[in-house]
Amino acid sequence: MKYSAKVLDATSRPTAADFPALERPPVIWDDDRWWRFTERTDLHETHYLAVHAADGALVALAPLLLTRDGGGLLFYDAPKMTGNLGAFGDPDHLTEAERARWDELSAALPEARRAQYPSVALSVFGSHHGIVHATGRTEAERREVLAELPRLLDDAARFLGCASHALLYVTDEQAAILGPAAADLGHVPAVLGAESVLRLDAPDWDAYLAGLVSRKRKRANRELREYAEAGFTTVIREGADALTGPVVDLQVALRAKYGLPGGRPRVERDFAALRETVGDSALVLSAERDGETLGFVLYLRSGDALFGRTAGFDDDRAKGVYFALTYHETIRWSLANGVRDIWYGLAAYDAKKLRGCDLEPRHGWFHFTGEGHRVLTETVRLQGDGEHGRLRGLGPNSTTPQGD
Repeated sequence: MKYSAKVLDATSRPTAADFPALERPPVIWDDDRWWRFTERTDLHETHYLAVHAADGALVALAPLLLTRDGGGLLFYDAPKMTGNLGAFGDPDHLTEAERARWDELSAALPEARRAQYPSVALSVFGSHHGIVHATGRTEAERREVLAELPRLLDDAARFLGCASHALLYVTDEQAAILGPAAADLGHVPAVLGAESVLRLDAPDWDAYLAGLVSRKRKRANRELREYAEAGFTTVIREGADALTGPVVDLQVALRAKYGLPGGRPRVERDFAALRETVGDSALVLSAERDGETLGFVLYLRSGDALFGRTAGFDDDRAKGVYFALTYHETIRWSLANGVRDIWYGLAAYDAKKLRGCDLEPRHGWFHFTGEGHRVLTETVRLQGDGEHGRLRGLGPNSTTPQGD
């Protein structure tokens, strides 16, 4: 075969020094510094898949997130994702018969999941596929690798002793190439959601506002006026020093609100890892009043793009701040500082589309082999259909141009 792959030894860590495509790429999630951050998790074992051409040349790399017992982060733990609507899916967009079957399958899921570990996902934090091709590779050569990727992942899963595996957060363009190969191997496809990307083509803030239709321009001006009248100012901090105490406090409160585990130690550990790995790419916009930080949004910058990482707001004292800070103030700063794309992540599609984001679908392929695998296979198929219906329900296409 033209391509082969090897799961790197646990001590092997791909770096930009050996693989230049990992050095400050256009997408922050493909940066070797971000891969170092991902390695710091205690929820997954991080491995790497190295793809070689027939002549032995290293032509691509991809992270592998392995979960041994179901304790993985929801969005990268294939059995845990399956049937969990917090990951993706919307049964309300299924037919009546499909919804009834979904309910039947739900009762059998807990037992069926247990037989699917260990499980491995080809993906990286940031809800990104993580596939990085060597510099200098042609588009045709990249497509060849993508077409082989499902087979290579199958081999890697067997090598790691996994009962299930998944290839996650693949773009439309990639899906058109690797999808048929995955289907031939019996992998189950599912729509996982959509990345929300705001593309800015205006030269400055005034031109941006002028390009909006009247109702959107009025809403933006009203939200910014209310923000200012409430006494808020926006403070911009860049670099590792931006990840300081008030930001940590708000993140701790946010996680507590949604019942997420770990508390302050978990947040402090994650922020320390961010500072030590991608800290020089950090950008924090804070909503402050009387010297107190009552809301923040954290981005990571790569080239002319911002990638949303997390946010936190004081629910009682920062009402109405979210949209002013996360959209208007972020856009204003971006236009003044050479940023042209803002990646806002998955979920909250109605609000993001309303504010001009393109919605770019993300796809996954799942393969379950343990006892009860048919339960998970059927569930994830229905789950993907429901998510597809949700996205389709947002309009005749997945994007909304600025000004609509």
